[in-house]
Amino acid sequence: MIGGRLERQLEAGSQEDVESEATPAGPMVAEPSSMHLPTYASRYTDIPRLNRLKFIAKVCPKLRVPALELAINHVKTTYNVKLYDELYKTLCAAIDKKEAQMGMPKGEAAAAAASTSKDTAGKRSDAGYIKQGPVPYDAFWVEDNTMESTLLQQELDAELNYKKANSGSAKVRRVLEEIGDYHLKSHNLKMAVKYYARARQYCTSSDNVINMFRNLIRVSIYMANWWHVLTYIEDAKKYAFGFENLAEKVPPRLNCAAGLANMGLKIYKTAAHCFLLTPFDRYDFDNIVAPEDVSYYAGLCALATLDPEMLELGVINSEGFRPFFELSPQVLSLLSTFNAGDCDHCLLLLHQIEDHVRLDYYMAPHLDTLFGMIKARIQKKRVPAAPIAGKVTQRLRVVNERRIMN
Repeated sequence: MIGGRLERQLEAGSQEDVESEATPAGPMVAEPSSMHLPTYASRYTDIPRLNRLKFIAKVCPKLRVPALELAINHVKTTYNVKLYDELYKTLCAAIDKKEAQMGMPKGEAAAAAASTSKDTAGKRSDAGYIKQGPVPYDAFWVEDNTMESTLLQQELDAELNYKKANSGSAKVRRVLEEIGDYHLKSHNLKMAVKYYARARQYCTSSDNVINMFRNLIRVSIYMANWWHVLTYIEDAKKYAFGFENLAEKVPPRLNCAAGLANMGLKIYKTAAHCFLLTPFDRYDFDNIVAPEDVSYYAGLCALATLDPEMLELGVINSEGFRPFFELSPQVLSLLSTFNAGDCDHCLLLLHQIEDHVRLDYYMAPHLDTLFGMIKARIQKKRVPAAPIAGKVTQRLRVVNERRIMN
């Protein structure tokens, strides 16, 4: 039953699904917060790291060149030659633009770097990129990587056919997962989903099935197919409830993915609840969303949507979520300040975190909406409604005046 639904979803997933992973739009960040970009990027792996670096390069001119160079370094750990070419062209254009703004002749910095390459070899800045000149185009890597990728695909296809004919389900499933991993490394997300889903009929244990669902959830997040994410989460939970050992540990570990999907669908109140139910001690989505990010997502969604009582009891005083807030104490300060009614300080704290969250790949598209909702709540808190008794007294005074006039 589950396998049939997965196949129908794969057939329904058109090319639009792949294109939906495009970098979200957002306003430019002229002056980012004091961010050490290599440290920030090291929190994430694989496609999430590339997505975040590409997004920072798009919205923050100040960090564009270092973000692109870090992205180029990381894409060389994959089979995605096409993305390598795109990033390199974008980097060259960014460097040319920077030279033009500084009044330097086009290519002068690159020429200077080439003439002093022996002296500057190995000298890198704190951001992890070469100080003088662009990163050289690695034609050898492109050729070698393309050949390696082609040979690996042929080898995996041949192995799959052999295992289907001569081996049991467990070995077939492992090969299907390896092919899914290969397509993921090649950034062919639609094919990755296809092979991960095919592994379902060859699963020989409950852990195999849960791992299959987690693979599908992960790739659907990369594709920003939020309804598919929620569907796979629901199917995984239903399956887990049939096993005593899985019923308790699996659903909580999917709460962060559910929060991300609901936030992507602009269902902010549900997103806040899902993030707040994420267990810190069993959190394992950190390669996509770092624990520091969870506190920002939960805090801003909660501040924008939850009533004051829930905000105080379920967020600020939540013992289970406090370890997340300890990683980002400014979020807890923002919530506590709002709860205390210090509106001016609350607006100041909101302004202080704005540039940081505008660099976040998942939060940035929703920031204007959430900030608008939060500022409206602050304004409402600043101007309390007139007391009911005062309104009644004023109305009686008007009625009496009309009677006297009559």
